[in-house]
Amino acid sequence: MFCLTYQERKVLLLIAVLILVGAALRFFNLAGDLRSLENSQTSSNYQKLSQQSPVDINRASQSELQAIPGIGKVIAGRIIAYRSQYGFFKTSEDLKKVKGIGSKKLKVISGYISF
Repeated sequence: MFCLTYQERKVLLLIAVLILVGAALRFFNLAGDLRSLENSQTSSNYQKLSQQSPVDINRASQSELQAIPGIGKVIAGRIIAYRSQYGFFKTSEDLKKVKGIGSKKLKVISGYISF
């Protein structure tokens, strides 16, 4: 169909490779921008939370619990399940009874919670 010389095919191949490399670089740059935006939003949520009064661990909803640094969806669900099964938490040590909360995590969240 097209009669291209060896040199012309080589140039076309080079152009195609350059276009693909450029597209890949742009894609990864956009992905990095999205990650940095997500991280900045998360850190701003933590800053807002730290400026507010502590979260009442016995009355907080799942989304309020998830706003606490170190508490994700799973642990927030476990806190609510434990609370509904055994009643309110009286001390921070009671939180250690929830699977996924140990001494280290308790130190991280202790400044953000109240009872």
